[in-house]
Amino acid sequence: MARLNLNRHQLDHPEHFDDEIREFRDSSRYIPTELERLLFELAGHRCTICAAPWMEIHHIDEISEGGETSFDNLIVLCPNCHTRVHREGVPTKTELKHYKLKQEIAYELPVLSRLTTPERELIAQVAALAQEDQVAFSKRYWQEIEAATQDEAVLTYRRELGLFHLQESGMFNVEQSFCCTIVEGEKESINLMVRFTGKGIKWVRYLQATQRIPSS
Repeated sequence: MARLNLNRHQLDHPEHFDDEIREFRDSSRYIPTELERLLFELAGHRCTICAAPWMEIHHIDEISEGGETSFDNLIVLCPNCHTRVHREGVPTKTELKHYKLKQEIAYELPVLSRLTTPERELIAQVAALAQEDQVAFSKRYWQEIEAATQDEAVLTYRRELGLFHLQESGMFNVEQSFCCTIVEGEKESINLMVRFTGKGIKWVRYLQATQRIPSS
């Protein structure tokens, strides 16, 4: 029987998922404690369907039907909802997978392998600061750009900077009050300021604690 033996004390928030736990797969019904805790944290220690504070873990695709004991195939339900799923098939398997997907989206984190070089450099820059300085970190970008509208310019510039993945997953915000078009003679440029969110700072500290700060 496959087992997990991981120290999760470094994970200080349910959005800080451990790759080894998420990749765990087994054909038995045994659910490792680390995986159970991660599922409970993701669900906010409540039933995924009705939010009741009683928790059981359900295999979306049953072991007898070829399902696995794995992060993707497990969902937290209360005893009432669990019984209803087994007896009445409500919610359906497809609906349960949608519920699980919504939880994933709510705590979405960037995939390290997809980060661009500028994003890796930005993370390393923040990680090198003292913790109190990380909270106050912001960075300005300035560049000439051609766009019909300011919104279009911001989007284009963000793509050119290579910071798309970080903002999409809520790691930092572009301070709209600092977005402006500057005209110097015939030159038109865009000036942006990015600031890491609380979620972004927690993620950077998690990467530090687990020695995963990406290299550029």
